[in-house]
Amino acid sequence: MTALVAPAWSWVVISAPADARQSVALAVGTAGIALCAAVVVAAHQAAAARAARDHGTRADATAETLEREADHLVEQVLPALAEGVREGRSAREVLARHPQPGHAALHRLAHAVGTELDAVEARAAHDRARRSVLEEQIADLDRTGLPLMVTRVREDRIGAAEALQDELPTVDDALARLRRHVLEELLAAARRSASAMEAASASGARIQAHLTTLLARLRELQDRYGDAPGIFGDLLDLDHGVSRTGRLTDGFVVLAGGRSGRRWTRPIVMESILRGAMGRISAYRRVRLHNVSTAAIAGYAAEGVMQALAELMDNAANFSAYGTEVHVYVQEEDTGLTVIVEDGGLGMRMRERRLAESLVTHPRDLSTLRGTRMGLAVVGRLADKYGLSVSFRPSARGGIGVVVLVPPHLVTDSRPVLDGPGSARDTGRRSLPAEDAAHDRVLAAAPAASSRRASGLPQRRRGQTLAAALREEPRQLSQQPAHIPGTGDPGTRFAAFRDAGGTGDAPHGTR
Repeated sequence: MTALVAPAWSWVVISAPADARQSVALAVGTAGIALCAAVVVAAHQAAAARAARDHGTRADATAETLEREADHLVEQVLPALAEGVREGRSAREVLARHPQPGHAALHRLAHAVGTELDAVEARAAHDRARRSVLEEQIADLDRTGLPLMVTRVREDRIGAAEALQDELPTVDDALARLRRHVLEELLAAARRSASAMEAASASGARIQAHLTTLLARLRELQDRYGDAPGIFGDLLDLDHGVSRTGRLTDGFVVLAGGRSGRRWTRPIVMESILRGAMGRISAYRRVRLHNVSTAAIAGYAAEGVMQALAELMDNAANFSAYGTEVHVYVQEEDTGLTVIVEDGGLGMRMRERRLAESLVTHPRDLSTLRGTRMGLAVVGRLADKYGLSVSFRPSARGGIGVVVLVPPHLVTDSRPVLDGPGSARDTGRRSLPAEDAAHDRVLAAAPAASSRRASGLPQRRRGQTLAAALREEPRQLSQQPAHIPGTGDPGTRFAAFRDAGGTGDAPHGTR
């Protein structure tokens, strides 16, 4: 541009008049300078415009590339990264299998996301492992830990905590605190239960002692007023009521962990066991015995067997129609002595039968017994204590038959014991439990017939018990006597029996 302006300026100055050349030179020079400046500015602007266009083109290309790489990162790399990390692969390994973004920011972003995903997955894996361990420990606690704790607390409340420290596995701290709290609650509940059971057992023992004293007093009154039929009949009713109360008390004491107040030192014949059980229920008149066995039950178990049979007889009478009979059969087997109690009731539904079988096979006490019916629970406790086997079956009479198997080690042969030194009369201990109390009541329900005196009452030799007389003449219980005027109540009949038998009554003593 300067090369063109300078010659033009020189030509204009030379061509101008001499006196005006200076002014023309100045004016033309200024115009040339302005033109050069304008041209320079225009050239610069054009260059700037070209640079801007080039930069815009490069920016567009960069933006397009960035957009494309971002789309690839979002749609392919990041999902593959998340899936790979979930599958257990590292973020570096996943990123190596995909094209890396050309843009530095995207490259850093991809690696930062991969690193964070690795950390998150590591924490998640740790949490999953811990949860799995906790679940396994909780399942083990539910499956074996809690039952073991309950068992040890029931077996030995004092040493349970120390024993469980060695038997229970190490668990998570939170679960260990929970387990320790549960054990403390179990021990506290066991202490409360034991205190309640001890109080119940002690109360039952005091009632038993009172009833024993009351029965002894009734025996004295029966001996004193045996010749007065009206008074004696009332005494028999009282005796029966006290015996029923004694059965309820004995059941309560058994469920409280105590034992019966009656204990015997020698075997008791099965007939006396059955009649003693009959004498403890209200519906004894409906019970029919079918017993030809001469076996006896060991003295230490006689009271338990009698109490169990009394509960079964009472259940059979209570759950059958009023006018029906309860039949009791006794059979001697190679496996022991079988006693079958059958009623003519409506039977049991399957759910009721399962509950009854559970009560007699899994012993319960007052702390674990559900409901208010205690009869079968008492049978279950006694069966567990003495090794009795109790089962249920449908009865041919339409009701339920309960089969009680007395094991052989409790069964012995009955042998008569003569009065003399060391005998029952000599020691003052009753030889046949409840026989002296029960045979009077059975006499009122089924008076003897064959071997009788003119009074129509059973005849026995002096010094012979009623049970022994009936064993010799069992038909005395199966036949009905002729009508005897003035013998309409049990007291009258027993007074006549005393007159007929003299003073040879069976020995009396304390229960």
